[in-house]
Amino acid sequence: MIWLRSIPAAALAGLVGACTSARDEPLRAFDAGDPWALLDASVVDAPASGHAPPAAAEGGPPRATAGPACVTPVAADLYAGARAACLFSMGATPAETLGVEVTGSAASAIKNIIVVMKENRSFDHLLGALHDDGRPEVEPIPADYSNLGPYGEVVAPFRQLDPCIRHDPGHQWYEVHAQIDHGKMDGFVRSAAGSTRTDGHFALSYYTPARLGFYYWLARTYAINDRHFASVASGTSPNRYFLFLGTADGVESTGGYPDASTATLFDALDHAGVTWHAYSDGALLGGAFDWTRSHLNVGDFPAFLRQLDDGTLPQVTFVDGVENVTDDHPPGNLAEGEAWTREIYEHAVASKLWPGLAIIWTYDEAGGFFDHVPPPTSACVARPGNRKDTGFRELGPRVPLVVISPYARPGYASHVVQEHTAITRFIASVFGLPALTSRDANSDALMDLFDFGCPPALLAPPPSPRPGSTACWSGGFGGG
Repeated sequence: MIWLRSIPAAALAGLVGACTSARDEPLRAFDAGDPWALLDASVVDAPASGHAPPAAAEGGPPRATAGPACVTPVAADLYAGARAACLFSMGATPAETLGVEVTGSAASAIKNIIVVMKENRSFDHLLGALHDDGRPEVEPIPADYSNLGPYGEVVAPFRQLDPCIRHDPGHQWYEVHAQIDHGKMDGFVRSAAGSTRTDGHFALSYYTPARLGFYYWLARTYAINDRHFASVASGTSPNRYFLFLGTADGVESTGGYPDASTATLFDALDHAGVTWHAYSDGALLGGAFDWTRSHLNVGDFPAFLRQLDDGTLPQVTFVDGVENVTDDHPPGNLAEGEAWTREIYEHAVASKLWPGLAIIWTYDEAGGFFDHVPPPTSACVARPGNRKDTGFRELGPRVPLVVISPYARPGYASHVVQEHTAITRFIASVFGLPALTSRDANSDALMDLFDFGCPPALLAPPPSPRPGSTACWSGGFGGG
């Protein structure tokens, strides 16, 4: 069969083993009209005692088709204990920290990686209804979860109708630590109230499939991790530095820059002869570095799409939206950002690169929006003994992370605790790069989200839902 030509020999070996049958899941009818018609305005105000997110509205976007005929069980991670104890350090190879078989399979199957790191949305805020939308293994928002408001009122999570939240709650070092509140996760409303001069209630809003049909479809169809935390309890820059440097290099909040001599992922890619590029029509790499258009290895979004279409995309690509327009950062229109992400997806599945492609869709930080899961407080110190790193042990609130690839485990939810250097380590695993710091050396590299032991189950994925209305509701007040 033709699809066999795109499967590496290592993956074909898995076909010898027994395969399990998956039960068909019928497609649900989808009304391609304005999704606002699906929403019941009566659910906006939540009861004061708190509630779990309601089930997805009838008539939402189509669900994934039948699961794969062949499924390789997730292998036991023999190195997880050593990584949890932070036993590996700068320079460790992926084979040393993950295993030769695991890294070899990834390198054989994946030829191109696209990192789509968007801005400022937490897991519960963006995908808070996923548990009731065909993914029961994803932890729901607890029925009794709430925050106190600025006047002592009890605020429970509520369904967000508006893609245009006009307020941008505080989300730097001081604010995020106040939101986490020593693991109680009860400071989001008061923090948002203080930074936006509102009642702050909007920080406890969440979206449903009726509003973000494509994002929910990605989370149902491909492989998601529901324990992916931001690398730092702070804002964009330090979180992105962990992705690109394996350390924040002492930068606690957006506005600071790392030392120019600090080794980067880009340096490692260059040294290994791996091609890479950063693309955006706005700030490159989310503005983490002060790069201009004259910098090497940068381009605009149309160039990215052209190269994706003609199969000439570099081996590693970082693509960012325009700030406050298509990057999902408030006060931008989240529906426009979703449509931008879908444009990337549609070009990707039509590209000749798709059989060997992995797209990582995630968010740099929670942006001041709520999440109920306390972040770990004992992350590996990036460079033990370096005073710049000793204060960076606590992770930030959870953010969505979905692996989009023919080799992604369909409809799979991982509960492996991780942060952004897991993406760094995945890139290192595919291309054989040494660890930048102890933080990425002890990361899991996203490996359980892939199935390299069977033919790629999503080589011909089901059609994605069409974008809905991008109209703001009630003038963009965002419930806050």
